[in-house]
Amino acid sequence: MTGAEKTVRVAGDLAGGLIIAGAIFWGLDLPTRFGILVYTEQFLAAVLALVFFIAYSRLAKPGLLAYALALLGLIAGAWLAWRYPVLQGDVLSHLTEAITLSVILLVLLVDVCRRTAGFPLTLVFAVFFAYAMVGPLLPGLWESKKVSLARLLPYLALDTSSMVGAPLMIACTTVLLFMFFGRVLQACGGAQFFNDLSMSLFGRYRGGPGKVEVCATALFGTISGSAVANTMSTGVITIPNMKRFGYPATMAAAVEAVGSTGGQIMPPVMGAAAFLMADTLQVRYAEVAIAAIMPALLYYFSVFMQVDAEAARRGIGGFDPSTLPRIGRVMRDGWLFVVPFVVMFYCMVGINMEAEASVLIGTVALAPFAAWMGYRGERLTWRNALDAAVQTGREAVDIVVICAIAGVVIGLLNITGLALGMSLSLVRVGEQSLPLLLVVVAFMSIVLGMGLPTTGVYLLVAVLAAPALIKLGVEPMPAHMFVFIFGCLSMITPPVAMAAYAAAHIAQANPMRVGWTACRLAWPIFVLPFLFVWSPALLFYGEPAKVVISLITTTGAVWLGSGAISGFLVRPLSGATRIAAAIVAFLMILPDNAFDGAVWFELAGVAGGGLLLARETRRAARGQALKAGRPAEVSTVKR
Repeated sequence: MTGAEKTVRVAGDLAGGLIIAGAIFWGLDLPTRFGILVYTEQFLAAVLALVFFIAYSRLAKPGLLAYALALLGLIAGAWLAWRYPVLQGDVLSHLTEAITLSVILLVLLVDVCRRTAGFPLTLVFAVFFAYAMVGPLLPGLWESKKVSLARLLPYLALDTSSMVGAPLMIACTTVLLFMFFGRVLQACGGAQFFNDLSMSLFGRYRGGPGKVEVCATALFGTISGSAVANTMSTGVITIPNMKRFGYPATMAAAVEAVGSTGGQIMPPVMGAAAFLMADTLQVRYAEVAIAAIMPALLYYFSVFMQVDAEAARRGIGGFDPSTLPRIGRVMRDGWLFVVPFVVMFYCMVGINMEAEASVLIGTVALAPFAAWMGYRGERLTWRNALDAAVQTGREAVDIVVICAIAGVVIGLLNITGLALGMSLSLVRVGEQSLPLLLVVVAFMSIVLGMGLPTTGVYLLVAVLAAPALIKLGVEPMPAHMFVFIFGCLSMITPPVAMAAYAAAHIAQANPMRVGWTACRLAWPIFVLPFLFVWSPALLFYGEPAKVVISLITTTGAVWLGSGAISGFLVRPLSGATRIAAAIVAFLMILPDNAFDGAVWFELAGVAGGGLLLARETRRAARGQALKAGRPAEVSTVKR
């Protein structure tokens, strides 16, 4: 490495640290506390300047052009941060400056997006930008308002409805602070703690490696919020373990992909889109996290049951108990990791504090314990705390660029009137059939997600489709949660399924087969969003009694449905029994207000499910007794 490359690398590390320092500074609202007048857009422009510098300076083989672009991005972002109050106040008097600056920033943003987020999101921008240019010439519904380039470019770069709008703001504060919290947890042994906790809870039982994988990905997802990052972090350990114990490579990879994807909907730290949802709905992030609890738990419950069924069919046992960590010792050594989550929960739910301040307080609460004891020899030091900040700042490039370019696309949709036009068209579809509209929106989310990150999918579909759902009577939270969850599912739905591809690479399995197997494992999450549109009780909306009843019936339906799909409940199921289980699950999962008399179908499902489970349990006990030569009423089934 040459002296110049070392200098640039150090400068990149400094830029990454400055991004996190700025996020902390802004998250604590210190400018207001110190009486400093700073526009939010100035802060966002400064972050963009640092992101451009990092993006170009970290290229595999940065040449003179890359260094020049890095410097240009730094200067352009800094210029906007300095001049924003003037340009915002009277852009017409500084039109040449505004247009020049806008062109530089937009070109650099699109180029960095191409290099980091990939070609699909860049193509989406190009399509909508082209539409803004030719839209006035199109006929009928597709005709858009005429907007000159002299007006369009400053609007896209400077307006709060576009690049420096809410998506970028959420990314530069809340999301980055939660990412930093996750890094701090890992620096003091958090990832090892979650793995040890999973091993101690489930490692000794049937299908232990698979159950550990499900639990580990769920726990790690609470501090990751990224499907691919979760897959690559836990999969290198869990996938080989599953294969070694007898799980097929395809199943091992699919379980990892599904578990890691669930991390985006698993509270307390969900994917970045969840923070954007809270801002869009103008509610506290805690409300979004609470609404996601039951869908996330049902999702993992289904995967857990199918992993158990696969182990039962293949005779896969667990780890040798003597090699497993003891739950008592794990909790005795790792109790410190409970502290920040309790503190964050109290701050967000108990005293209604903003998410960014809550996570900072949670991080501060963890710090002394992490520095004093840590976990299994990994302690928090000044050095690795700074490394955590630098690494988070470097990792911020992707999410900041995605939110910035998504903000630009939203600006294009708004200024051309396309967002309103498409929303009205979807309303017309929904007036004919709300279920048809939901299918269209789900399909739109999955198709867009084949090339776009979840954050980009949510932002686009939330602008285009969520207003139509709300206009037709769907509650705002279920409408946006519907879009959010189907955007997450794009990580495992073929033909482009990034989490499934990452897991398939580790397992050396066929990516398409992994994707389809992952969809089978995750079947409830394809159904639940349709349910909570009609029955928001699954999101903890409504009377407590109705919420409890809905949770019980839905859990039973997921259990029976997973048994029907996997062919195993408490024992292997015949073809006829699988069909019966599927029918009963369908009846149980029906919302009681889906149509007149639906409650009687649901009650019939509950009764049928109880009878089916009783029969299968009795037959399983009889089979175990015959094998052991004991009376039939004694059951030795161990799950």
